[in-house]
Amino acid sequence: MPDLLSLVVQQTINGVYLGCLYVMVALGLTLIYGVMNQINFAHADFVTVGAFVALFTMTRLATKMLGMPEVAGYLLSIVFALGAGALLGLAVNAAVFAPLRDRGDELRPLIATIGVSVLLENGQLALFGPIPYQFDSPLAKETLRFGKIFFSLQNVLVVAVSAAAVAALYAFLKFTFLGKALRAVSQDRETSGLMGINQSFLIGLTIVIASALAGMGGALLGPGLVLDPFAGATVIVKAFAIVIIGGFGNLAGTILAGILVGIIEAFTIQYLGAGLIDLVVFVLLLTMLVVKPTGLIAERREENV
Repeated sequence: MPDLLSLVVQQTINGVYLGCLYVMVALGLTLIYGVMNQINFAHADFVTVGAFVALFTMTRLATKMLGMPEVAGYLLSIVFALGAGALLGLAVNAAVFAPLRDRGDELRPLIATIGVSVLLENGQLALFGPIPYQFDSPLAKETLRFGKIFFSLQNVLVVAVSAAAVAALYAFLKFTFLGKALRAVSQDRETSGLMGINQSFLIGLTIVIASALAGMGGALLGPGLVLDPFAGATVIVKAFAIVIIGGFGNLAGTILAGILVGIIEAFTIQYLGAGLIDLVVFVLLLTMLVVKPTGLIAERREENV
C-alpha cells in the first residue's frame, strides 16, 4: 500500500475514533435541544462526573476491592459511569429543572443549568482538589496492526460503544411507545399534551438519557483528558460546535458532524499541528453559519430526535 494511501487510511481511522468520542458528548446536547428546545450548560460537568466515577470505579472498586483484571475493571467503570450520569440527571431534574419548568418560564431553567454547572464544578473541586488525576485505560496499551495501519483496542472499544449507544437510542426513539411519545412531545408539545401524553415525565426521561450518555462519554473520554474538575469544559465547546454544524436538534446531523469534525481534526494534527485544531474547527463552524446556517441537516421538528 503506498505511503500516502496508508497515511490517509490511518488518519481517517483516527478521525472516526475522535468523532465517536465527540458524538457521545454531543448526542445529549442534541437530544435535550430537540425535545425541550433548550441548552444544558451543565452538560460538560456531567461528562466530568462520569470520568471521575469511571476512574475510581476502576482503580478503587474493581481492581483493589474486587480484585478484577484491569480490562474488566475498565469495562465495569463504563457501566457505572452511565448509571451515575443517569442518577445525576434524575436528581438534578427533580431538584432544579422540574420545579422551574412547571412555572412556565423557559429562561429560568436555562439559567439554572449555569448554576448547576458552577455547583458541580466546585463540588468536585472540594472532593478531588485542583491537581489533575491520571486515568490510564488498559486497552490503550494493546495495539492491533495491519501492515502500516495500527490502532489500539481503546479505539475499537470507543467506536463499538458509540455505535451501540446510537443504535440503542435510535431503536428506542423509533420502535418503543415511550420513544414515539417523546418524539410527539418534540414535534408539538401542546397537541401531545391534549392527547394525554405525560410531558413532564418524558422531559425528565430525556434529561436522564442525555445525562447517562454524558456519563458514559466521560468514561470513554477520561483516558484522553487531563482529568480535573473542569475537564469536561475542554470538549464541550467543540460538542456545541458539532451540534450547530450538524443542525440544532437533529441526531443524524450531530452524528455526521461529529465524525466529520473528528476526521478534520485528525488531518489537521497531521499536516498543521495540534495547536491549530480549535482554529480549524471554528473556521468550519463560522463557514457553516455563513454558507448554510441551518446546518448539515436542516432542522425539521418532525424529523428531530
